[in-house]
Amino acid sequence: MDILSRYGLGDLSMRRLARELEVQPSALYWHVKDKQSLLVLISKSLKAEVDARCPVTADPLAAALSMREVLLKYRDGAEIVLLGYSIAAEDVCPQALSAERLGAEVSQGVLTLTLGAVAVEQSRALFGVEPAGVAENFAANVALILQRSRPRS
Repeated sequence: MDILSRYGLGDLSMRRLARELEVQPSALYWHVKDKQSLLVLISKSLKAEVDARCPVTADPLAAALSMREVLLKYRDGAEIVLLGYSIAAEDVCPQALSAERLGAEVSQGVLTLTLGAVAVEQSRALFGVEPAGVAENFAANVALILQRSRPRS
């Protein structure tokens, strides 16, 4: 996470990670299969942070807002989890937003909205573009998705 915070996802490589950890690159492959597996592990770590804030029974809107906050804490947080979600959706989806809890369509809708909205927000921030009302707009859009569905308890 430190490397990602300092350099961003574009500069995260197995070679750089090995150099930062002061090990040979081949040593990393004892722990992770490849860079994609590393990204899933990082995504799981971010998911655990959301789960700690919002357990499975938490209000889904609160969980989506927490996920947004967690992703914004880390440079390229949304892009990292988007990659992890693309590879292993069930493993990186917060419990309170899972398909088992909300149904597959609603879960996917909330997750893709969250990841996409935060990715856009983080990209805009790189260029100094920070429109007013982003958090409120995000919350309103998630609330609309949730209102049009019946969450499973």
